[in-house]
Amino acid sequence: MKRYRKPLSIIIVTFITILVAGCIQFGRPSPKPPSDPKLAWQERQLALQRIKNWELKGRLAVNVAQDSWTGSVHWEQKEDKFDIFWFFPFGQGTIELKGAPELVTMRLPREEPVTATSAEELLEIRLGWSLPVTGLRYWLLGLPTPELPITEQVLDPWGRLQRLSQGGWVIRYLNYKLIHDNYLPGKVFLDNPKVRMRLVIDRWKSN
Repeated sequence: MKRYRKPLSIIIVTFITILVAGCIQFGRPSPKPPSDPKLAWQERQLALQRIKNWELKGRLAVNVAQDSWTGSVHWEQKEDKFDIFWFFPFGQGTIELKGAPELVTMRLPREEPVTATSAEELLEIRLGWSLPVTGLRYWLLGLPTPELPITEQVLDPWGRLQRLSQGGWVIRYLNYKLIHDNYLPGKVFLDNPKVRMRLVIDRWKSN
């Protein structure tokens, strides 16, 4: 996939636009928090774990070393199967990841599809950077992934994740929006020593 560097001014303006747009609060919760946030968190986890099929559309910015990727994302999850479509303007093109456990296919413009056992492996090989797709399946719902130990977990007064550390990643939740009686993340920050991702979710659909 041919790579092009964008003018710094375009990167900065687009990145700031995503962050400012994400500051809007979606579906504010009741002004009175529950008396026991930990109990509310336990109940919330059970409700979120029942969501097996979901879809989101949003805008993201990924910063890696001296490079920056800014664009949109469409993620559809059906049980263990996923279809993720990223569109990056300014000559960076599109990326599609489609797969299930142990078999993932990546499609890039004007290239033959390539497969691997994980999305993380494909991203690293083809782009030189990676995102934890396996963990994001849960993190984007506001849940810890059951496959990794929890290093840190901070709840907000309503018993929702505010900060989570798993697998070398720090996930921060800056706001939530009400979707079918569940508060789902509206803005998510994801960081590790090499990669920084900022995601603003514009639209949620869940079962």
